[in-house]
Amino acid sequence: MKKNKDYIYAFILAIIHYILWYYFAYIKYADIDPSDYNYILGMPEWFFYSSVVVSIFIIFLVVIVVGSIFKKDIEEEDKRDEKYRKY
Repeated sequence: MKKNKDYIYAFILAIIHYILWYYFAYIKYADIDPSDYNYILGMPEWFFYSSVVVSIFIIFLVVIVVGSIFKKDIEEEDKRDEKYRKY
């Protein structure tokens, strides 16, 4: 059962990443003429947000999700260890 939850979390994070990337790359800046692009760190604004900011955000979410999964696993393992120490 545990493996099923892990791949569901990974799938949800991948979907969030794709949706955010697609939004910034194709929807939000779709009507702007290339000659009117704003640049951030030498990159077009749409590219900076879709590739750099979204990737950093997803890495942050992965750290949070993995941390919460491992925290739950460690707590469950500690409970099992305490149960076996009694005998």
